Amino acid sequence: MGDLSRPCYPSIASREIEDFAWPEGKRCGVTIAWHVDGEAGPVGWDRQAARHVAAISEAAYGVTTALPRILALHRELSILGTFFVPAHVVELHPAMIEAILAEGHEIAHHGYMHENVFPMEGARQREVFEHASSILKAATGRDPSGWSAPAWGVNAETLEVIRDLGMLYDASLMERDRPYLLELPRGELIELPISLILDDWALFGGSLYPAGSATTATAEEARRIWREEFDGMRHFGAYFNTTFHPNLLGRPGRMLMLRELFTAMRSCDDVWWGTCEQLALHVGKMTDTAKK
Repeated sequence: MGDLSRPCYPSIASREIEDFAWPEGKRCGVTIAWHVDGEAGPVGWDRQAARHVAAISEAAYGVTTALPRILALHRELSILGTFFVPAHVVELHPAMIEAILAEGHEIAHHGYMHENVFPMEGARQREVFEHASSILKAATGRDPSGWSAPAWGVNAETLEVIRDLGMLYDASLMERDRPYLLELPRGELIELPISLILDDWALFGGSLYPAGSATTATAEEARRIWREEFDGMRHFGAYFNTTFHPNLLGRPGRMLMLRELFTAMRSCDDVWWGTCEQLALHVGKMTDTAKK
């Protein structure tokens, strides 16, 4: 017989924001968030992947080939985005950081080597976060405002660490449809919830190391799913926050689909668009949540 004892859950309370309102009186909100995992994606899982030339080339595609066309799409449609970048990728591709910043986008924390910090103790997590933050600050001139968890690895200590480091928001949890607050022992943290529905990995994800695998849906299937979710979120006044990967969605056919989807979404004049940081600052003003 298995363990029938009652599990002990982390003592993290969350609460909705009373009288929440979207910026500019809009009906719902959209943030286009990119997870620019680059070479840190495969290497973060296994350091041996650094010697796997094919795996590294697929990972680098998202930076060297896909990112310029992604930035061009954002520019064409006047959409600001948030780019969660592992600090190791910042080290490898400094010109990428300059290009993102030059367009006015946000660069946010995504670990050093795309680490899943869930199994780590708090001291080790703090070491990883501080090391990555120092690299991001050197590249951008400022501390990162928020973090999104690689592989969705989060434990209770993780949230305390990022708050202690002065970050304003987390974008890793999934309990609610709109921004909400996490009540931690040493204060509140803004949560910008994500959803597996808006994560492109389920439709297009793959890995060349160690064995090689791929999940390949049609771009049209993705468009239908994401437009369906956008329509529902707009109806309920909810939050459309993506988890998109340049090496997956930056493929030519998928970029054409994304242009069509974003153009249709932009035609709705009751939708707010911005970066995760802009939204978190708005929430902070509404709730008096401590800022950096």
